[in-house]
Amino acid sequence: MRVYARLGGTFSAWMAETHPRFPREGLAARYADHPDGNYRRLAVRDPAATPALIERLSHDPTVWTRQAAAGDPLHRLREALHVPELASSAGANPALPEDEMAAVLDRAGVPA
Repeated sequence: MRVYARLGGTFSAWMAETHPRFPREGLAARYADHPDGNYRRLAVRDPAATPALIERLSHDPTVWTRQAAAGDPLHRLREALHVPELASSAGANPALPEDEMAAVLDRAGVPA
């Protein structure tokens, strides 16, 4: 966490938070209401984060936090597909059903 705090909102911070040994438990309780959106984003990674918290964070003022929360629950994932700054994160989420992934690619004009 000290490394993450020093790196701020950089790509290196993202690399640190996606590392398998990065702490996950307790992040929701500790950071869900943090004034910095980069920390609120961490709350999504906590396995104990409730659906209500994920839903709230999916409407966060910070785009990085909304992107982190875009995949859960599924109805929010589908909704995020139509929001420009969230569509990339939502479309890449493996929780998106295969037929909806195909529809995203069709709309983008990607050949089959």
